Amino acid sequence: GIQLAPKEKLDIPVLFMPDTMKMYETAVVIHVMRENGENWPYEDSAELSKDLKSIIVSEDGGIQAILWTYPVHGIPEAPQQKLVPAVVCCQARQRVEKRVEVLLTGAVPGATAMPATRNSALINRHKPANIQEEVQVTDGFSTTVEFLYELQYQSKEIKSQLESLVGMHLIQRERDPESGIITLIFNIVFAPNKPMRNEGTLVVHCTTGGIWKFPMLFIATEPEVDDVINIEAIGLNKESIVDFKLTSQTRYPEPFTAYFLAGSDPDFVVLPQAGELLPVGTVGTHITVGFKPRMYGKKHKATLVIQTQSMQWTYEINGLPPQTTPPTRPAKVVSTSSYIRSATVRQRNFLRENLKLTTTGVSSPIKGAPLVLR
Repeated sequence: GIQLAPKEKLDIPVLFMPDTMKMYETAVVIHVMRENGENWPYEDSAELSKDLKSIIVSEDGGIQAILWTYPVHGIPEAPQQKLVPAVVCCQARQRVEKRVEVLLTGAVPGATAMPATRNSALINRHKPANIQEEVQVTDGFSTTVEFLYELQYQSKEIKSQLESLVGMHLIQRERDPESGIITLIFNIVFAPNKPMRNEGTLVVHCTTGGIWKFPMLFIATEPEVDDVINIEAIGLNKESIVDFKLTSQTRYPEPFTAYFLAGSDPDFVVLPQAGELLPVGTVGTHITVGFKPRMYGKKHKATLVIQTQSMQWTYEINGLPPQTTPPTRPAKVVSTSSYIRSATVRQRNFLRENLKLTTTGVSSPIKGAPLVLR
């Protein structure tokens, strides 16, 4: 045996190496006795319950040994290979349905059990809530095999986001009598309210033992804009505003954040940038968008996003220059001078005037010399 000092700790490893997909049962028993073989004295042995199986009482009323029994259930899990996750993609605020087919190996207990070293497979099929359900698969006169399935997520936060957006239902199941492989086909419904990218795991449990896990990936792309808001400027460095009211999509108030996407014009501002949306059926929360241009001659555009934990709204904001009214009367010239002089403009013929010259001018180096030598 193993000797332990007073208050010493002992780690007991348990190794489990299954070769078939079925549940194994065993028990770990720890038997403790005194090193010298003597009993532990106990004054009031009558208080010891006869149902207390962990204590062995000797004839003299002392405690001869202490037993701890730990039942162990070994549930094999199919080896996880590098499976390509089943991708369920949908635009936010839309709805998509997709069929996913999984193959379970070694699911039938008994003589037809398959070794657990075989790989499970996952196949996607496209067609135009996190639910846990019991499935029965039969094959003629063979024993019924029951399954439970569910979607698991990486964190409680992701679960709270996806639990109400994802629905799963088993639509077909069958077993191959030769190989024992069971095929389950699920119909998955995905209806996201805002853009996201989260991973999940489809977990299938067999009541006779065995767990199969298949990776899932849920992607929601950017939605269409909810509205286009045009704000007309009232002047340079002067703010013009547009306001609207918004409610949450639940019966309770929800915290929200409001911001502009990257690349938006800095001449826009939204207030408040964070707060609480009043529940549906109320007057709603007041949202204000301001536009204060610093220059004209360019396009002022921005994308406003208002987001809660379960919903997102997107608005396209356009800043417009102020409207001007063109004049309707013809132009009029007013002169204040009463004297108007008319003059006839006569063009000069410099070529003819030059032909009439007989001597050089003052600027010539030879003063008074004739132009033509005779």
